[in-house]
Amino acid sequence: MPIDILKGAQFNLPLLPLGNGASIEDAFTTEDPEKPITSGLFIVDKASEPFVYTYKYHEVKIILEGELWLEATGPDEKNSTVIKAVAGDVLRIKKGTVVKFSSPSRGKAFYVGQRAFHDW
Repeated sequence: MPIDILKGAQFNLPLLPLGNGASIEDAFTTEDPEKPITSGLFIVDKASEPFVYTYKYHEVKIILEGELWLEATGPDEKNSTVIKAVAGDVLRIKKGTVVKFSSPSRGKAFYVGQRAFHDW
């Protein structure tokens, strides 16, 4: 089938805990082994410490609900940048970026990353 659908994914996709309030699950991936593209949902709940992640791939996120705070340092940068993203905002995260994710309450995002399924 050329088009797949995952009904109600924004509300029904079970997520895997990553620690420090973060959880994730991939929904779809391409079958291109050289340049895979994977999409899914990412949630950050308020926690005492941020969830820290180093991107090994390029990614785009759209904030669906709430608020996500990102403190990011690029691969060639010494100073960090803080972004407070809210529902409707779109983010581009470059490969090599280190991000500290947090939220004052809860934030949910849909992402598309240039990586294989479950390769986080």
